[in-house]
Amino acid sequence: MAFEKFSQEPFNLITDSAYVADITQRLGYSVLKEVSNPALFNLLKALWCAIQARVHPYYVLHVRSHTNLPGFVVEGNARADKLANPVWVAPQPDVLAQAKASHGFFHQNAHTLQKQFQLTATEAREIVESCDDCHALGAPLPAGVNPRGLKALELWQTDVTQVAEFGRLKYVHVTVDTFSSAMWASAHTGEKARDVIAHWRQAFAVLGIPSAVKTDNGPAYASQKVRQFLQSWGVSHNFGIPHSPMGQAIVERAHGTLKRVLQKQKRGMQGETPHSQLAKALYTINHLTVPQNSNNPVILNHHLSLQALDGEQQPRAKVRV
Repeated sequence: MAFEKFSQEPFNLITDSAYVADITQRLGYSVLKEVSNPALFNLLKALWCAIQARVHPYYVLHVRSHTNLPGFVVEGNARADKLANPVWVAPQPDVLAQAKASHGFFHQNAHTLQKQFQLTATEAREIVESCDDCHALGAPLPAGVNPRGLKALELWQTDVTQVAEFGRLKYVHVTVDTFSSAMWASAHTGEKARDVIAHWRQAFAVLGIPSAVKTDNGPAYASQKVRQFLQSWGVSHNFGIPHSPMGQAIVERAHGTLKRVLQKQKRGMQGETPHSQLAKALYTINHLTVPQNSNNPVILNHHLSLQALDGEQQPRAKVRV
């Protein structure tokens, strides 16, 4: 006990426990009565006696724990926390081995590995380059030049790609937020209006309701059912330039990203359903991909952008009575 160790000299007691600080500051001027917990009573009695027997001054200071504020007080408290926590005292696990195991399961890119495990750029790059599943695939396409949203949920792009390995569910509908790059994909048996609507219902539940969505002018997207569906949710519908492959460059690039991740994870997903394969790939893309100009994963940037709107109302569904 500090009061026993420094009984013959003045001292300062700094603690990040508000409970300890309050008791110590008040116990010297309090009457101690017996409590139902004998062990606690004995500790309080010993502290009360030590305080009453003191002839030298002391000072009790409460500080907040786990802060990044500068100064020797916070630094000393952090050192005390580490010494009191056996996790810090125990030998640290091999971070490089953890990074290799994580990449072997998810196949995230080098930049994400570097941020996630605090590796050097060289260490992260070597892990990716030594992976047979990743090494067999080429580099991704450069980013598109299509107009992007200025905030999350301002503008989406949606399109359909095909994944032959999915069999009858080979029609994969893909939606990407043009600001945050957050993605949603779902496997369907076709690319009709009902499939498009089912895909967007899932995307709304995961990412939120966008202000506008951009598609090509295919029959399903131009159908009355899709138009009525988007109107009921208060979502504007924009069409790209007819017969122009560049009109949907952002989502086209997302197709390639999704297919590369599916291919990298294929070996570890043998026998899984298309929905399970897509779920793992989407987790990797949204939660384990850190953009080059950010320290946060894609999905966190998406939700941080929504929080930064300062209470601005999101599009609401229109209810027809």
